[in-house]
Amino acid sequence: MQVPPGVVVAATAGTAPGPFRARPTSAGRSAESRSARDCARAALAMLGQRSADIPTGEGGQPVWPTGFVGSLSHCTGFTVAAVGHVGVASAIGIDVEVHRPIRPAVAATIVCGSEASMLARLAASHPTVAWSAVLWSVKESVFKAWYPHTGRWVDYTACEVVIHPDRGSFDARVVAPAGPTAPRTFAGRWSVVGTHLCSVVIVPAVREGVG
Repeated sequence: MQVPPGVVVAATAGTAPGPFRARPTSAGRSAESRSARDCARAALAMLGQRSADIPTGEGGQPVWPTGFVGSLSHCTGFTVAAVGHVGVASAIGIDVEVHRPIRPAVAATIVCGSEASMLARLAASHPTVAWSAVLWSVKESVFKAWYPHTGRWVDYTACEVVIHPDRGSFDARVVAPAGPTAPRTFAGRWSVVGTHLCSVVIVPAVREGVG
């Protein structure tokens, strides 16, 4: 997945995807979490930061070494981390999911505005893609990039997404209340990689005297 200079993505592929579970076992998630942090440390090493601890913050988010921002994600069979210098990005959100449709009852809880009609059009024009899973993943990435600016997690319906199927990109807008410096609009990339799909959002760093 294409990222700007100063941002590194590291990933590992593991076991094949198993049956869908709304909440994977704690042992499985613990192993996946360790693997994701191993990816994060590998990405940090490629950026010149070695032997880095990545503790978990009060909101469940990873806490990055000074001078870096990042995001990590894991699911059955795949773990990934994206890390960048603060001079390049003010926040990063990345998400990986098994490439299969999510359950209709779950999908109904994340769709807002015109997204239902968008998903129907995408399913008709590109039937081999699990678009509900793409939408889920995109919103996860957006929220991970939103949280460092606000310290708040919000509902899936607080994010409106437009997916561009032929460009492998998306645009998103968060409509939840936030401070004046919090980003509202996001642009990112998504792709299907074998049995998984991945999405990423990189919020550019604010240059002094710009904006």
